[in-house]
Amino acid sequence: MAKVKYVLKENSKFGSHSIYAVPVTNGTLDFADICEEACEKTSIEPSLLRAAVTEYMRAVKRNVLKGFRCAVGEQFIYVYPNIEASLKDKKDEQGNIIEVAKFEKFTLAGAKSRLGATVSKKYSAQFAADVSWQRVDA
Repeated sequence: MAKVKYVLKENSKFGSHSIYAVPVTNGTLDFADICEEACEKTSIEPSLLRAAVTEYMRAVKRNVLKGFRCAVGEQFIYVYPNIEASLKDKKDEQGNIIEVAKFEKFTLAGAKSRLGATVSKKYSAQFAADVSWQRVDA
């Protein structure tokens, strides 16, 4: 079983004794690299796979823009439209509320449109069962 490397870091924002693990990547594989590997033991030409996946992703993009959650892979990743927007009570310097947040005052001015993604529970559980970790810091 392959091991994913990690290092430990301290989060100084929370003072001492706040330690967290950070995975160390082995680099980035681009789309063409993955298509080449995916076709190694098949009769599928990598260029055909790249063309098919490219068209598939265009269809995903069109449908996400229509508001759908779209599967990318069989029970793997789902992408969807997301928005980062909120309205909170306004407070003075002493912490007293000077303006209450209300639905009718909410607008999307300044909101950020985002693309959300989630990994399926099935794949996450499989990854958790298969992964092995190796600490690489001193």
